[in-house]
Amino acid sequence: MEYIRKIVGQFPKLSVFAWASILFIPFLGAVHLFDWDEINFAESAREMLVTGNYQKVQINYKPFMEKPPLFFWFQALSMHLFGVSEFASRLPNALVGIVTLLMVFSIGKRWFNTRFAWLWVIMVTGSLTPHLYFKTGIIDPLYNLFIICSVYQLFLYSESKKAQHAWLLGAFLGLAIITKGPVAVIIVVLCFLVYWLSQKLRKFFDYMHLLYAVLSAFLVSALWFGVETWQSGPTFLLEFIKYQVDLFLNPVAGHGQPFWYHPLVLLLGCFPASIIALPILFKRSFESETSSAVNLYRFMHSTFWVVLILFSLVETKIVHYSSLCYLPITFMAAFYLHKLELKQFVWKKYQSYFFVFIGFVLSILLILITFVDVWKPYAIPYIKDDFAVASLAVSGGWQSWEFLLGSALMIMVLYTVYQISSKQKLDSLPKFLLFNSVLIPCLLAVIAPRVEQYSQAPAIEFFETLQDKDVYIESLGYKSYAPYFYGRTKPPLHDKAQELEWLLHGAIDKDAYFSLHINNVDGHINPKLKKIGEKGGFVFYKRSVQPDRLETLLSGDRK
Repeated sequence: MEYIRKIVGQFPKLSVFAWASILFIPFLGAVHLFDWDEINFAESAREMLVTGNYQKVQINYKPFMEKPPLFFWFQALSMHLFGVSEFASRLPNALVGIVTLLMVFSIGKRWFNTRFAWLWVIMVTGSLTPHLYFKTGIIDPLYNLFIICSVYQLFLYSESKKAQHAWLLGAFLGLAIITKGPVAVIIVVLCFLVYWLSQKLRKFFDYMHLLYAVLSAFLVSALWFGVETWQSGPTFLLEFIKYQVDLFLNPVAGHGQPFWYHPLVLLLGCFPASIIALPILFKRSFESETSSAVNLYRFMHSTFWVVLILFSLVETKIVHYSSLCYLPITFMAAFYLHKLELKQFVWKKYQSYFFVFIGFVLSILLILITFVDVWKPYAIPYIKDDFAVASLAVSGGWQSWEFLLGSALMIMVLYTVYQISSKQKLDSLPKFLLFNSVLIPCLLAVIAPRVEQYSQAPAIEFFETLQDKDVYIESLGYKSYAPYFYGRTKPPLHDKAQELEWLLHGAIDKDAYFSLHINNVDGHINPKLKKIGEKGGFVFYKRSVQPDRLETLLSGDRK
């Protein structure tokens, strides 16, 4: 142990790199990509490779107007190097995680000290959702990195008034825009306004430097938005803006949730960082810190509240929409723990209660999940949804020892709170974070593949059997991108191939396969469809090419 500490002390950034690599890269392919976002984005990247069209984002070989292409370019490059797979789809975010932790360490060390830097690093890796999202194939980790870099450059500018930070602020903001869109501008501008108000509207941004930031953001974002508009007109831009407005005003795709949705998600998902940071979530300034360190805290604090309030107002609410809060809340948690170790703060009794309560809830859920095949016969009679009942009918493949992971978490929660409350040993918190950092990848490798057997795995396994066949594949009665990615579909040759009505009733030129939810079959099947299988909550049908129809098509009639 002493030898490891010596190595870490001599090579801190190399140690951060190794720590992040060990945690984020293994087990990336342990479980299938999840509908919708992971499979949607991976499929768009795969279609870039298939078509050779890297300028336009597509899904099912049709224009995809919801996202710019930067993240898909990284995914496509990864797939080019490592093949089309879950590993390649998620690797870009693992690399983003490594870069993020290196940035976190560098910022913490520069404005505080090495101890604080390591506390922030393990606060990220030891908290559930901040760790997990670097092992996903969604856009947000890259997008959030660029926004945090923009906010950090704004902070550096406020400290130095140097033009280079204005240019970099704009550059990172431009990269965020071509990653996910102009909402990044709203977030950074709101953080700017909050800080400006905190300075009682005193001028701190030179007008020429402000112009530099705007010009830099415009030039970087124009690398794609400008080229796309020049080549194809404003169609993408107008459709994209329309979609963003719709997200804000309406609960798109059934993702409407109450106002308190994101606070609850952050409280549970960012455990234990959320509990550690609780006492200072509403506090913006502190004594006995340098003015620069306090200003950095203010920027992180402002970013947290801007994002939380903004996305609580947005009608469409999805778990990862508040993921930009992850770095600020882990920063505040590290700050609080740093103050605890300096004996400038005191651990609150209510923190112990919350720590035990949330820790126990998560532990019990993990334990119960591993015994699902034991308790499901008793639960099924009370479940009224046919799809849920059929999904539970499959075996998860549990091996009876997996409950130890949840039990270990429960024991560590009790040990940590006992050490803090009874013996005032604050070093138990970093130990818990280190334990959690290792536990989370184990959960992904052990629990997630078994849980997936009850949800999407049966359908995905069906689509995978069709990869080498020249056929049409679609989900019917429910929305899914899995048929395209896991069926490795090819660009359609027939002009009606993407019309569901034609696939069901028209003169198809090759066999068509369909996946349906078991409780949604009656409203979609017709005499032309033949049932070929059933597993879990899914039923699979095939429509074969009719010989007379095929002869007509081959003769040139492609109406």
